[in-house]
Amino acid sequence: MNANYNRVIPRDFFNEAKLLKCMGQLALMILDNKTPVKMSIEETGEPFEVALLDEGSLTVTNYRVIIQDNEFLLKTTYNSKSNYPLICDNDGEEYTVFDESGNFDQEFIDFCHTI
Repeated sequence: MNANYNRVIPRDFFNEAKLLKCMGQLALMILDNKTPVKMSIEETGEPFEVALLDEGSLTVTNYRVIIQDNEFLLKTTYNSKSNYPLICDNDGEEYTVFDESGNFDQEFIDFCHTI
C-alpha cells in the first residue's frame, strides 16, 4: 500500500474523486439506515488518506469499514469507467458494492447476509 504514489493530473483527480464519491455514498446509506446488514465507518477526524494498493486499486486507509462486526477493505479499480466502482475485498474474493445508480448491488447484499 502506497499513500505517496506518483499522482498524474488530471487522471488521479478523477480516480481519487471517484473513490471518495463511493465512500460518501456508502456513508449516506449507513446514516440513512439503508444498509442490508449492520455497517459502520469508523471516523478518525483526520484528512482522508488515499493509497494505491499493490494490485492497482485505490483505498482510503484511515477510515475502517465495518460490516457485521468485521473489517473489510473497500477499494475502487484504477481508471474505472463505472459510476460507482466500489469493491469489497474479502480475502481475495471481490464483491461489487453498488450498481450504476448507487444502490447496493445484489451480489454485495447476498455477501453481507453470509457474514
